[in-house]
Amino acid sequence: MSMAELVAAGAPELPEGHFYRVSSAMITGYVRVSIRRARLVGSVHVEAAVVAMYRHSDELEAVVFGCRTAYQWWQEKEESTELAQRVQALYGDHDPRGGRR
Repeated sequence: MSMAELVAAGAPELPEGHFYRVSSAMITGYVRVSIRRARLVGSVHVEAAVVAMYRHSDELEAVVFGCRTAYQWWQEKEESTELAQRVQALYGDHDPRGGRR
């Protein structure tokens, strides 16, 4: 199945250089959906979700659910990383007279 077919079925579109990988979750009845970033050689893991196939009406619905879940977790992780970076600008001792030591 192509990325275009997954997106047409409802999966979020990924930025350039990223792709979905669907593989066994090593547990019968479950599938692992990963988001990966392509490199010059191979790819690196970005985020993943494990989906129980029996909770969905068909395999495609389960995989699309996994795509959405992994994408949502990836976005939440990115947002929390950005927030942590902004908060770091506030680290340190703050002088009661308005300055910073």
